[in-house]
Amino acid sequence: MAWDLSRLKNHAAGAAVVGALMVAALGVMAFFLALRPCRMRFDPGQFVTYRLHTEMAELAPDNSEAPAQVSEREIDFICIGTDNDVVMLTPEQGRDQSTLMTFSPAGTARTLDAAARPTETGRAFGFFDFNLLPLPPGSEQAWNVDLVYAALPVNKRLVQGKVRRMRSGSSPEFELKLPPSVEWINEDNRYVQVRDLVCRYRFSTGKGLVDHASVHCIAGIERDDGRHRFHVRCDLVLAATGRTNDDPRQVRDLALASREVEDAISGGHNERLATLRSRILATDVQHPRLRELAARLAAEAARSAPLPTQPAKGLWAVLVASGPAEQKAQAESFARTLSHQGFRSYLGAAGSGYAVYVGPFFDRDPGVLTALGQRYPQLRPVWVRAAP
Repeated sequence: MAWDLSRLKNHAAGAAVVGALMVAALGVMAFFLALRPCRMRFDPGQFVTYRLHTEMAELAPDNSEAPAQVSEREIDFICIGTDNDVVMLTPEQGRDQSTLMTFSPAGTARTLDAAARPTETGRAFGFFDFNLLPLPPGSEQAWNVDLVYAALPVNKRLVQGKVRRMRSGSSPEFELKLPPSVEWINEDNRYVQVRDLVCRYRFSTGKGLVDHASVHCIAGIERDDGRHRFHVRCDLVLAATGRTNDDPRQVRDLALASREVEDAISGGHNERLATLRSRILATDVQHPRLRELAARLAAEAARSAPLPTQPAKGLWAVLVASGPAEQKAQAESFARTLSHQGFRSYLGAAGSGYAVYVGPFFDRDPGVLTALGQRYPQLRPVWVRAAP
């Protein structure tokens, strides 16, 4: 019996050692899982919807708050590339505006210009900016970060923040603090201040996205009747994710054409609008906000630059297809089909037969050939001089 008791004790001791090792291994695994890398990730064809809730309450001298002014904004991202390139759709003055942006894995946000080149800054919505959501380079618990805050004037946008990890796990939380006060004189020669800005945000490692963020700060501005202070709060919530059936290339081309239309109208380059309008109408997108954007831009381009009704000397056209005289009926039908799809087309003579043209245009925009090639890959459209 004594021998059996000794054996039992040995087994118990061994089991305790094994249990302790398992607990230690699980603890090590939990530690590394809790500190796994946080990387921003958009997948091609993915759409992401955020809702931004903003409150601004004026502060009395005793720091009591007046009723807050509240605004709501829905922000859609549609990923168009493998490098976190996205089209951002946001409402501006009652209508959607598209912006090309790119996000780094560390959360840095930059807008893209009409040539798809990164600019120096992101995009601010009041006091909120996605650049206020930096992610740690590794498993850091606290670190300093240089960021560009687009809500500030150009010469004040580069600021250094301090970030610390508030909670680990599959949805770690972080807190960013900017310098205690950023001050400047605005274009009206008035004193402006942003003070005590703190941003707390949560990152979903499974989704590769920030799913919640809250920004608090005090904003001060000098007016004719004295200085005014406001308590500002911005809350960002990830509302939905999914996939779109739209071709990312067409979404990208629509966003680029959108930017070019705005630049052409503001710069007085109306001769480019006919070409841009054809590019916009040629995009086949199903996302409701994209379709509405395309229709509005095409209408604006048409109002600012009515297309020529007849080919004129010095203009360009795209030769889409040609055939013998006995196929005139087929050529006319194809020209009508092109017109219904947004391409301004017409039938012209080509030797002893007929040719279908798209145009005329003031210049040879590569986007027109791209749009035709996407719709009719079997054809080989080429630029020709429009017949007088």
